Amino acid sequence: MAATAMSGNYVGLSSVLQKLEIPPDFTRYEEITEASTILALDLWKQSVVGTLDELLAMLRSTGESKLTIKDQGDIVLLCVPFENICPWNDATRSGQRDSWVAIECTPIAKSILALLPFSCSPQALVSQVLTQNLRPIFRANPHPHLHTATGRKVGKPAGGHLALQDYYEDQRWKKYPGIGSVVFWCVQNLESEAYENIWHLIIPPIMALLDDYEARYKLQGVEIVQELLHHVPKGLLSRTGIDGLLRQSLKNSLSHLQSPETPQLIRSAISASVNLTLLTTTVPPAGKPSSDRFDQLSSLLGEGIISGIWLYAEDKPAVVTATFDALPPLLEALEIGSARFLQALVPQLTHALIPRPLVDRDVQMQLSAIRVLETLMDVCKPRMKSWSETMLDGIARCWVGLYDEEQRDVTVNSEKRPNYLQGRDEVKKRLPKLCSKLVDVCPDVRQNYFPRFMEADRTLFEGLFIDINS
Repeated sequence: MAATAMSGNYVGLSSVLQKLEIPPDFTRYEEITEASTILALDLWKQSVVGTLDELLAMLRSTGESKLTIKDQGDIVLLCVPFENICPWNDATRSGQRDSWVAIECTPIAKSILALLPFSCSPQALVSQVLTQNLRPIFRANPHPHLHTATGRKVGKPAGGHLALQDYYEDQRWKKYPGIGSVVFWCVQNLESEAYENIWHLIIPPIMALLDDYEARYKLQGVEIVQELLHHVPKGLLSRTGIDGLLRQSLKNSLSHLQSPETPQLIRSAISASVNLTLLTTTVPPAGKPSSDRFDQLSSLLGEGIISGIWLYAEDKPAVVTATFDALPPLLEALEIGSARFLQALVPQLTHALIPRPLVDRDVQMQLSAIRVLETLMDVCKPRMKSWSETMLDGIARCWVGLYDEEQRDVTVNSEKRPNYLQGRDEVKKRLPKLCSKLVDVCPDVRQNYFPRFMEADRTLFEGLFIDINS
């Protein structure tokens, strides 16, 4: 990642920053087979720790008056990729950090960036990075649906129907590993009132990432949009037409089902879509959601998830689980409008609870399904009666499956992973609470069905009904 020319006020700053430029080969690190290339990259990765230490010592020992805003922009460009601040680098979600980041680098990079800005406002520094560091990198690939001078959506793509194909041919920005992290940093540090003036600078790099054909870059774009929605004035989105452009791009993200990033991409794209709709649509004084809000949320659930993902991801449990994880906020936003989808939702969710022969229990999917069922009962309480039998059947089958599995483990002295056992125990704790909630929503369940279960096997089922008041 090439830095711009140094001002010269800092003796040796230019040479230090040049050593922080990330080799472009890191963008394909997982695909490299040449041992010499891997060795060279790994050696560079370890050397960066010392380089960052050197830069930190330099900044601490020299007065701030000697560091120009241009120098600070270059430091941001080159140090942010080592800070590991971005959601797609959160080890609790994606399980890995960027391939060029040694674990020792992150605290040093954070310390360096904490010293900025010197002699300028934070907004001036963000503007410097966008104007002088990022704009030259992304300007080579103008988005066909954007007017680059204004950041507005254009009616017809520039370049005609082949514009998108041409757009993908020479993507200069991909030669700069970590560039998405710098875009995220700008969005995170930009104040709401500043967006109006720099809109044409911030939207092009976001759309470049969001509309890329590779899932890893698309994920970065989605996460940046999530952050953007926390700061941007909603009127600016609609006035420039970017709300519709973002909505379509997020919808397209739901069709990427074959990549390692898919589960996180699905979760984040659904969440961002819900947040975008809530931000850009209104609730009238009477409290009834607008038709635009209902239509957009219904399309996301019906076309995006039920007809889109579930129809094609039956053999991809991690993807299905990701949709379950993202469903509660969507259902809460739809409120009673979720009832029109009960015919698809309840069978899909209860199916996840039912044990299948020769297929290992997916406890994470079951926990997610339970959370969604709880949400459904909250938002669709008046319509749940006709689904109470289906839900109780799934709950009971899951309970019996847990009992049988525990008995087999005792008999054969089975050794299972601690995480699995912990998840299984959590499922067992949640089922009685789910059953109790079902009774609260559908009181007839108690007298119509519980006696049959108790008559069939009191010892087995009394634990399932333990949370229900007599």
